[in-house]
Amino acid sequence: MIVLFYTKLNKIWNRELSKLIDQFPEVEFINDSDPDAATLESIDIIIGGVVSEKTIQIAKNLKLIIVPFAGVDHLPFQLLRTRGIQAANSHGNANSVAERSLAMILAFYGKIVDYHNDLKSGHWHGFWVKKGLDDTWESIRGKTCSIIGAGSIGKSLARILKPFDIRITAYKRKLSAALPENFDEIVYDIDEAIARSEIIVLTLPSTAETKGIINSERLKKMSGKVIINVGRGDLLDEKALYHALDSGILKGAAIDCWFQYPQNGETFGYPSDLPIHNLPNVILSPHVAGFTSAASEDNILQAINNLQAFLLHQKMISPVDLLSGY
Repeated sequence: MIVLFYTKLNKIWNRELSKLIDQFPEVEFINDSDPDAATLESIDIIIGGVVSEKTIQIAKNLKLIIVPFAGVDHLPFQLLRTRGIQAANSHGNANSVAERSLAMILAFYGKIVDYHNDLKSGHWHGFWVKKGLDDTWESIRGKTCSIIGAGSIGKSLARILKPFDIRITAYKRKLSAALPENFDEIVYDIDEAIARSEIIVLTLPSTAETKGIINSERLKKMSGKVIINVGRGDLLDEKALYHALDSGILKGAAIDCWFQYPQNGETFGYPSDLPIHNLPNVILSPHVAGFTSAASEDNILQAINNLQAFLLHQKMISPVDLLSGY
């Protein structure tokens, strides 16, 4: 068995790799971010974030791809199914994404960004300048929240929302044997989930079934609601979202996942062709919810756990469903 680490190894990877070498002396471990064709042809397992279709085609012995993060929408699922190649991913970023979601919810209702910017220019709000309650922030205590996608992120978010006495609804597409912990109810109709709550959190992956799931018709029915998107940008209809925010149908949005990104290492670029970034009722985040040191380490450890499980039992801790794409 030959395992290729198709990624640059940091100190955490190297620490875990040394343990693997001791645990599996019969396995050959290779680290090469640019392997030649001869090397690829002999590989049984690839561990790496982005594995191209061409690489997979060359790797004739490939049995498993382990992605060390959650998103797998870049994988060529048809080719994997045809070749019988399995895939696994990591959900170590769930706690960080949940924490960022809560932070954005609190920032929106608490007017954290607005008040910070105003006070920097000497402009005050609220009690100290004899303003009424229409010029202060809003508590989230006792509000209602629907989490669209009750997976690892959704469950973590429900846990940290619960102390705010929020009624939490889970939306799932597949029937669940039991109500997930910290949720008050579970529904299987997305429109019902949206109707039940004032805060709508999107945690779904990008798949053929989820792209554009929050479309123009759904947004028109979301008067006074706040959308939080920590899933993928294409869950939302871009033009419809802008219209719903600009017209005041939506109370607001907090968005970490976007419609376009800087390319080729550039650090400048707007997140949409539309001026969403200029709207006063939007909290902007540059797709960093799952990008923390803690999340990175947890993702690596889950990737290692997937590898160990496969080498020992031909199973994975978190296998990817190649039909549904997540």
